[in-house]
Amino acid sequence: MAKNTKNKNVVTYPEKGTFAEQKDLKKHIKGLTDEQLQEWTGLEGLEFKPSEHASINRMRMAMAINELHFPSEPKAKKADSPYKKYTTEQLIEMAVDNNIPVEPTDDMKIMRMRTIMMLRAHGLVEAK
Repeated sequence: MAKNTKNKNVVTYPEKGTFAEQKDLKKHIKGLTDEQLQEWTGLEGLEFKPSEHASINRMRMAMAINELHFPSEPKAKKADSPYKKYTTEQLIEMAVDNNIPVEPTDDMKIMRMRTIMMLRAHGLVEAK
């Protein structure tokens, strides 16, 4: 357990696994100054994106400490789109070949989405 002896009051920076619940860690963090939080993140080697605003900076330090003690669950990999196998040109060609109207746009991503929606509505491609 690291200790800060600069102040009259001894401040402890608990090691990972000390807190059984996240609310206890948050309560401990709430009692620390910004300088103490800065020191704790430094001792632990934690990184966070500094901000010009003191309150945002404090929040980011607290989040870094919280993530150390209570790591978040890894995010599940997003399933691949069933339309990934088609290029936008192939989808547009499929719509033209079947006389399916698609509202044109200059943005190719939106054009792709609109084409897929119309092809699905007409049952030419399946939704996953």
